[in-house]
Amino acid sequence: MVPKISIYPDYNAMSQAAADRVIALLTRKPDSVICLPSGSTPLGMFRALAAANQKGEVDFSKCIYIGLDEWIGLGAGDEGSCRDLLDRDFLKPIGFRENQVVFFNGKAMDPEAECTRVNKIVESFGGLDLIVLGIGMNGHLALNEPGTPWDTYAHISELDPLTAEVGQKYFNKPTPLTGGITVGIRHILEAETAILIGSGGAKAQVIARALAFPVTADFPATVLQNHMNAEFILDEEAGSGLKR
Repeated sequence: MVPKISIYPDYNAMSQAAADRVIALLTRKPDSVICLPSGSTPLGMFRALAAANQKGEVDFSKCIYIGLDEWIGLGAGDEGSCRDLLDRDFLKPIGFRENQVVFFNGKAMDPEAECTRVNKIVESFGGLDLIVLGIGMNGHLALNEPGTPWDTYAHISELDPLTAEVGQKYFNKPTPLTGGITVGIRHILEAETAILIGSGGAKAQVIARALAFPVTADFPATVLQNHMNAEFILDEEAGSGLKR
């Protein structure tokens, strides 16, 4: 299967297109279960969603938000944590109630039990309606690092050194990053829709590889070729490595 590929002129257009997919889903199914990423790439999408929410063009009041991942040892209130970024960039601007949000606690005394908790919640909702993903320079999706088995649900991830290095950009001081807690590849494959968003020339070859063969656990993003309803939403620079 070849994921749908949608390429837009620039970052803002790409971001608006991704936001439009979320809006369309919530219009069709207001109580959707959505899983959106933290980080820099989705910021434009979040701004577009907040603007649409303020205008009354989308209603988030009935949906459930599932957090994509978190650094082990960090949680809500820790500057630079995934929850901290999501609160600042999306959840608070939209006005999510706490009972709409399911997020990994990276400070949990028993991380495996935390995985089980989130797995059971996602299962109770019948899985994810939409998952939006970025892509790491090593091809990771969420914190599913190279070598992660396809049949994995939420799990503890040993971070690739590249991921730990790149992750420093979210912190104001050097922060040891050794592990993550993340939704699994199987969650991604079982989601009704999976969208990968990509921006900038630095991601061009990574995205090209994600759409090339073979499909392999050594480059997790290739698994989206096995998804029944996947879409890559890219700006021109991120899509520049693709043959068109």
